[in-house]
Amino acid sequence: MKVRSINKKSMKFLGLIGFLIITCSCLANNDLPNQDSQVIDLIIEVDDISIGGTLVIPTKIKTTSLVIMSSGSGPQDRDETLDGFKVFKVLADHLASKGIASFRYDDRGVGESTGDFVISTIEDHSIDLENIMDYFKTNKEHPFNDFILFGHSQGGILVGKVAVGNESVKKVILMGAPSVPLIEVVTYQVRQEYEQSNISKSLIEADVSAHNNLMRAIEDNENINKAYDVFRETTHSILNELSFAQKAEDREEIEQQAIAKADEFKTIYALPSLTSFLYYDPSKDYEQLKVPVLSLFGGLDFQVPIYQNKDRMENAFLKSGTDYHFKTFDDANHYFQKATTGKRDEYAKLEKTFVDNFLDEISSWILE
Repeated sequence: MKVRSINKKSMKFLGLIGFLIITCSCLANNDLPNQDSQVIDLIIEVDDISIGGTLVIPTKIKTTSLVIMSSGSGPQDRDETLDGFKVFKVLADHLASKGIASFRYDDRGVGESTGDFVISTIEDHSIDLENIMDYFKTNKEHPFNDFILFGHSQGGILVGKVAVGNESVKKVILMGAPSVPLIEVVTYQVRQEYEQSNISKSLIEADVSAHNNLMRAIEDNENINKAYDVFRETTHSILNELSFAQKAEDREEIEQQAIAKADEFKTIYALPSLTSFLYYDPSKDYEQLKVPVLSLFGGLDFQVPIYQNKDRMENAFLKSGTDYHFKTFDDANHYFQKATTGKRDEYAKLEKTFVDNFLDEISSWILE
């Protein structure tokens, strides 16, 4: 493996639909480095993939473990820039101020990382994370043998998978991480779309089934056209009920909208970057973890809600017998900003900071 210095470029990427829709602006990191830290931009080359990332090493280091951050769904830059909020950059700066080294990296096909995110699977992402650890274990200039894996959202699924049986991983931190297969998160969010509507429960559940059937048909490569037709027809019924279309031209427009939505989801549900996570059950990995775990929940997280994920996760940790600590931040959304509703349309309006005590909770737990 080789490493060389790089300059980051500005790019924009669009994530996937529902839980997976995140518009992330991969901005150049022109912030002045922490005067008490060494900030090193790296490209780690492994086989045919290059992984671009940023290593931050405090001058007065207080732990020998390196925190490696893995981002949520959709193609993310190393800072995990979400609606202008550089989640991992802010976290890395805080950790450095507490004497904790960290490494954050661009997803495949983003920034200075090569490859194609859209066709990358959970196995590909696992290999990338394992190769990052291998690099630091063999690098003479910046050597680390112990690691703390930090995963936000879908990144929590990844770090849980990689941590199982890996003796180099000493701790795991989960930030708004799912403990159910992603398909359950997707269907939950389909229901959430209609929370403020007057659509009947029976029609909502028909739509949930249409999504479920389309995903399964594509996964099994069977009866896809039949599932597509049901999805289109259900979408047509919902759009018709929402619009109360009376004119022929309105009804024709609704039909075109239903076809467009069905086409869109047929494409999305066939993307390897999504399908490899859809039926993967992270709780099975949590059941095997033997290292301490810190799991952080947002009381207003509408993307990975507490009631859907916390109990499943806790039961897995109780089964594993590992030492775990749960912390809930009442007013936090999925990005752990202080929120009022926690819903997606609020994200961009909020201050680009974490809720009170969020960062200190993480650094204190690492150093305890």
